[in-house]
Order: sequence, then structure tokens, then C-alpha cells
Amino acid sequence: MQAKLSKSLSTIGAGLVLMVAIIGQVEAREKITWGLINFAPENKSRTDLARELIQEKLTAYEHETVIATIPRITSEIRDGSPWCWVGALKNAERESFSTLSIPFIFTLPQQIMVRKDRLAEFTGKGPLSLETLLQERTLLTSIARSRAYSPTIDALLLRYPPPQSHSSIPEAIQMLLANRLDYVLEDSGVAAVHAKVLGQPDSLIGLPFKEMSPYILGRVMCPKTEWGKKVISEINTVLRTERPTPRYRSIVEAFHSEDENRTLRHLYGDVFLKAE
Repeated sequence: MQAKLSKSLSTIGAGLVLMVAIIGQVEAREKITWGLINFAPENKSRTDLARELIQEKLTAYEHETVIATIPRITSEIRDGSPWCWVGALKNAERESFSTLSIPFIFTLPQQIMVRKDRLAEFTGKGPLSLETLLQERTLLTSIARSRAYSPTIDALLLRYPPPQSHSSIPEAIQMLLANRLDYVLEDSGVAAVHAKVLGQPDSLIGLPFKEMSPYILGRVMCPKTEWGKKVISEINTVLRTERPTPRYRSIVEAFHSEDENRTLRHLYGDVFLKAE
């Protein structure tokens, strides 16, 4: 009887040790804080869907999401905090303080967004040039603080800095709808979602312009630390496996029009899958 009791206690003890070890492993998981921009308030954006897939595959980490502005997110990453951001465009300034993944998202560029009731005013100018618009100081625009658009556009914004800046997409769209801004640079789908939330659906239209890029490659950005380099290496492994799949293609095509998706499909293999 005593032997059986000792054996039972030993089994229970071993089970408790195992349970404590498992709990310890769970508690010891590193945490990634994902900074989120409020791109699509009613629906998950393309970046949300891609981020969730990455989180699903990175099972060794605990994942926390925090809605924040671009300046807040880039500040945390610059300071070396265990933060990452899906949506960063690559440029020399960001490479100086962060580690960037291979492209995780592939989309069409921002356009010049205007109110539809002012469309004739802009189309009457002929082929649009951002440089020309920026020099027309009677036309007001606003740029997002700490946001990168493209090397060409960023250079123009440095050369002709708009007097206003904003920290969130809803702020800029609200000002545009209220005629406090004449135009803004934004993804047409994102702008449409925010206009709808603000009670003015179908009130904005996007216009192409001379200096716009043919497409945008968004990346995951983490700190330029050993931790950040390790996380980005693991993210790159996930992306190289997942980007060719139908699931990932559906993420890239989300919220685009059929015409836009035809363009993206044409470039998917030769541009997106080969981009590093």
C-alpha cells in the first residue's frame, strides 16, 4: 500500500514539474508589439491580413497589437523597443535605425485625392504634376508626419514642404472633405473607406500624376538590434514560403478594384515575388 502511494505521489510530482515547465516556457516567450496604423476602420486592411498571417506562423512569440501613429511607431523602433510595423517603405533614413524585411505587400501607389465636386478644377490643369501642385501655394495639402511615399515624392516634399502635416489618415480625409485641404496623397481605397465612415461615401476621387510610382512595396520594419534582425529573418522565411500561395495572393488583391487587380496579377510574379 505504501509503495503504491509513493508511486502515485511520484507520478503526481512529475506531472506538476512538467506543468510548471510548460507554464514557464509559455511565460518565457518573447513578445512582439505590432504598431498598427488606422488604415481601414471598418474592415481589416491588406496589411492587417498579412500581419495576422505572419503572427499565425511565428508561434514562438507572444503578439500584442497597439494602434498608434507613424511617429510613435518609428520612435519605438528607433529606440530599440521590441516593436515591429507592417507597412514601411524602404529608404536610407529608415535603414539607418531599423531592419527591413523583403516586401510583404504589393499595392498600387497613392493618388492625388480630391473632392468629386472639384474634379473639373484639377482635370482642367491637364496632366497633373505633384511638383506643379506643390508650387501652387494657393492649393493646400497636408503630409503625414514620418510617412514615406516614394524617393521621388519624398524629395519633392522636402523641396516644397507643405505648411501642414497630420498624424492620422482620418484627420487628413476629414480636412479634405471639409474643404480645409484641396488635395491629399493617399491610397484611393483607404481614402474611400474613411470618407464612408465620416458620412460622405463616394465623395472623393483619385487622380494619377506624373511623379507617381507604378507600384508600392511595403515591408515589415523592426529595430536594428540583434533581436530585430532575428525576427526579420524569421519573417522573411515565412514570406518566402507564403507569398506564392493563393491565400497570400488574395490578401494582396483585397480592397482593390478588378481593374487594379488585373494590373497586380500581371506584375505579381516578375515584380513582387522577385523583390528583395
